[in-house]
Amino acid sequence: MATGAVLQPGGVTAGTVYVASYLAPAGHYAADNAYFATAGVDNAPLHALQDGVSAGNGVYAYGSTSTFPTNTWQSSNYWVDVVFATG
Repeated sequence: MATGAVLQPGGVTAGTVYVASYLAPAGHYAADNAYFATAGVDNAPLHALQDGVSAGNGVYAYGSTSTFPTNTWQSSNYWVDVVFATG
């Protein structure tokens, strides 16, 4: 089971790149290699950038505790759902 974090209201700034991630202590995840290799994905107001536009897209980290993901592998999409609610 993956656990997530919620960014508190007021914590989002337009034009800023954010990373959505989760901790999966059992090590299970879904991935599609090359998903972000040639294009990003737009679903306004959210935009998933093409790999390399602002560092890597499709980042990950391995470990037993939550850590910021900085590794990339073949522009993969790890299918972390982002829910954005305007208030």
